[in-house]
Formats: sequence, C-alpha cells, structure tokens
Amino acid sequence: MDIPHGLKLRHLECFLAVAEEGTISAAARRRNITQPALSKTIADLETLLGARLFERVGRRTVPTPAGDSFRRHALSALHSLETGVRTISGGRPVDVVSVGVLPTVAGGLFPSIALEFSQLRPEARVSVTTGPHNYLIGRLREGEIDLMVGRMPTARDMPGLRFEYLYQDRIELVARAGHPGAGLDAARALRRYPLILPNRGALIRETVDEYLNVIGLPDAQPAFESVSLAFALPLLLASDMLWFISRGVIARDLAADSLMAFELASDFMSGAVGMTSSASAVQNDHVELLATLLRARAGPD
Repeated sequence: MDIPHGLKLRHLECFLAVAEEGTISAAARRRNITQPALSKTIADLETLLGARLFERVGRRTVPTPAGDSFRRHALSALHSLETGVRTISGGRPVDVVSVGVLPTVAGGLFPSIALEFSQLRPEARVSVTTGPHNYLIGRLREGEIDLMVGRMPTARDMPGLRFEYLYQDRIELVARAGHPGAGLDAARALRRYPLILPNRGALIRETVDEYLNVIGLPDAQPAFESVSLAFALPLLLASDMLWFISRGVIARDLAADSLMAFELASDFMSGAVGMTSSASAVQNDHVELLATLLRARAGPD
C-alpha cells in the first residue's frame, strides 16, 4: 500500500477539522488541543504528502486544490473505518441515516418523508434527533448526524457547512379558534392579550423582535418563551394567549381549525427552510435518497 510511513489517524482528524471549521483556532477548540499543536500536525501531514493542503484567503484557512481532493478521500476513509468498527463492535448498524430535525419540519413535512423513505429502503433505518438549532448544529459538526432539516443557519454558523434551499416558511401569530381578539389587527391584539415568544436563541426570535419593534412594541414582555408545540398548544387552547411560531410547526392545527392566525401584513416574517450538511461530507446513497425525497415534496404548506 502506497501510504506514507508515519501517517496517523490524528493527521486526518486534524486536517478535516480545519477544512470544516475554516480557521486554525476553531479547529483547535473542536479538537481540544492548542493552536501550535494543531498547526504542527497539519505541517507534518503536508510534509508526509509532499503537498500544500491549505492557503489563507482573508481570515479563512481554505483547502488548496490538492487539499480539497485529499479531503474527499480522507473523509471517505474515515467513514469506511467507522463502518468497520461499528460492524465488528456491534455498534450503530451500517444502514442508519441520522437526521436532525428542527421544530419547523418535525411535525409537518418530515414524518411523511421518513415514511416514504422507509418504504423505499426497508433495509435502512432513519434515526431522528430533535432539538434547538445550536444543539443540532453541534451534533452535525461532530458527525453525529448526517443531515439537519430546518431553518437556514445564521451566517456565523455557516463556515464548514452547506445549505440547500427547499422552501420559505412564514412566521405566524396564532391563537385558539374562537379567540375574542379574532377581529382585531395583530398590533392591537398584541397590546391586549398575553404573549408566548420563541426562546431567545431560536432562529426566528430575532425576526419576531424586529417585527415587534416596527409596530411599536419593542419591550413586549412574554408570559412564556417556547417553540415547542407540545408545551404551547395546551396553553393556547386553555387561554387567550397569542404565540409567534413558524407555520410549519402549527400547519396541521390551522388546517384542523383548532388555531387561527392573525394577518401580520409584513414581508420579512418568513425564512428559508432547507437541508444543512457538512461541506466536506461524502453522503451515502441513503442520505442522497432522503434529500431527493425532500426536494420533491418540499412546499410551504
């Protein structure tokens, strides 16, 4: 085998960390080592391979053409090694697609996609993880999930990731059917009734805060903060509370007429929903099929 003597697993892991994170400092934090130690590991790898793997572009450290080629092969090699270890050790079965699903699609689009996938690929299993955006981004970066489906990450989260747009999802202001404020415009209703806001840190919170500022309610104090349908729906049905939430979360409840939506008359209360994955990932056939099904079935309602 034509593999340089001295090439170790840590060389590949450090190389991929820099390729995904885009900076030495971020990669060092991810690997829990010092920056000089990581830089030396990369330099040793370049010496072993006889090629320059990275170059500086502004403040970013990006792969050279040789580095980009090596990245694909290194990632494939690590995936093959992990598959072998799992097969022998009785760990996670080979045919598992791990997907992180944000609330935007967890109760609407994704379950039907997962069902269709399982019918087409009975030999594979979809492992679904739900949670807040930052949690799922972390799991994606660590390779614990193959794909994240939901709102587009912020610009500061995008280094090392790629996003594929599927559709636009609106933010709605909703209340129970038969709400006494149903005839009011949204601004008046918000001044009169208690409010549930998305959690601070939720992707839609900044947009909601901007809307409240535009209508003259910059200091609106919520009774609760949540993006969880399981928590908020009982509160809405038992009270006169209002809730700002992505339409994808409550689409079925709107269709069933258990909730109603106020007219917000705002062009910026929507955002991109799509698939986020590691920029350096080499996806298997199962992940590619799942992505194809999402593209074919994606829609706003």
